[in-house]
Amino acid sequence: MSRSPRSAALQMVPPAPAAAPAPTNARTTDAARPAPANEPYATAHDAVFTLVRLLLNRGIRPERIAQDTGISVSCLDDPDGRVPLSGFNALWALTAQVLEHPGIALDLHERYPDNRMHFVAHLGMRCATMREAIDQWGKYAYLVSESDSVRYETHGRTAYFIYQCMDPRFASRWFAEHYMALALFYARMFTGEPLAVHRATFMHSDPGTALAADYQRAFGVAPEFGAAQNALVFDAALLDLPFRTADPYLRHFLVTQADELMARLEPEARMASRVVQTLNLLLSKGQPLTLDEVAATLKLPVRRVRLLLESEGETFRELLNTVRREAAAHYLKQGLTVSQTAYLLGFSEPSALQHAFKRWYQQSAGQFQSEQGQVHAEDGKKVSAFGKLRREA
Repeated sequence: MSRSPRSAALQMVPPAPAAAPAPTNARTTDAARPAPANEPYATAHDAVFTLVRLLLNRGIRPERIAQDTGISVSCLDDPDGRVPLSGFNALWALTAQVLEHPGIALDLHERYPDNRMHFVAHLGMRCATMREAIDQWGKYAYLVSESDSVRYETHGRTAYFIYQCMDPRFASRWFAEHYMALALFYARMFTGEPLAVHRATFMHSDPGTALAADYQRAFGVAPEFGAAQNALVFDAALLDLPFRTADPYLRHFLVTQADELMARLEPEARMASRVVQTLNLLLSKGQPLTLDEVAATLKLPVRRVRLLLESEGETFRELLNTVRREAAAHYLKQGLTVSQTAYLLGFSEPSALQHAFKRWYQQSAGQFQSEQGQVHAEDGKKVSAFGKLRREA
């Protein structure tokens, strides 16, 4: 009998005792967040494997890696190995610190051992065009990370490759930088073309001038930060460039295997993670953030969703608050008004968001925007169904 991929997850070890909590006005890294009991997992095959190898080569002992990230390296060579995203984020931060290279996510793919690609990358490699490869990545993104969303959009002659972590508890610049740099690297490799991008946008704030050269090297352009989405913008005609690595025969068998793996993995996903990701999906489409909508999207009875959440020690209200809290901060950073943000997040009125925001962040929404230095006048900006800012004519 074959093992369940989830059962092959890398062994987690108890982390070191937590340090005293930072003051409420201090910034903390994603890696410093406490690991929720129910969280999504990601593959350990490529990025995690390479990060750990870099640390070991620098003389960092496995015990130190386990202490700082909660990840044991004993199962690294297991092709089915998976790690929780909290540990993955901590591993990124530790590697950046040890290597003194904060731009590690932008060039990690260059450090992969020869021919070490994830199964989904092998599938994309055998597709006929970039368009088909992105479609396949989006369909099977769950096999790479249970919180990943990958897609493309076209607007006239312009195309957008869009990456999003659908669980706001674990969204970080590490994942956005890595997957977008990796996507461009693979696209160039599989087509054999230089493939210039016009713009690169990131949802996270500007990490500083120390990374400017790394971004320029990865994308060929200076990125825009605090954007509505993580995206690479390029000519839509490139979507139909043929892949020189295309192999329809091999692709057929890879798709069959991917479907079988999805069928085994998805039923094991925590309901809390599925609900959080579905709420983010509904939010991106401008649909109501209700339990009924979530259950309908998951094609499950409302009562079944509620019972599964209760069995995991979660409630729908708590998860909805998590999504709203992260989304509210993101929208306000972009310069949306409190009224616009309240509308997008389904609050009955702006004052309800104000009360919730002060409870979440111990400061008013206005104070939060002032500290971010991104207060904008109400100049006709609105949010589309995809959550993108567009200036009305």
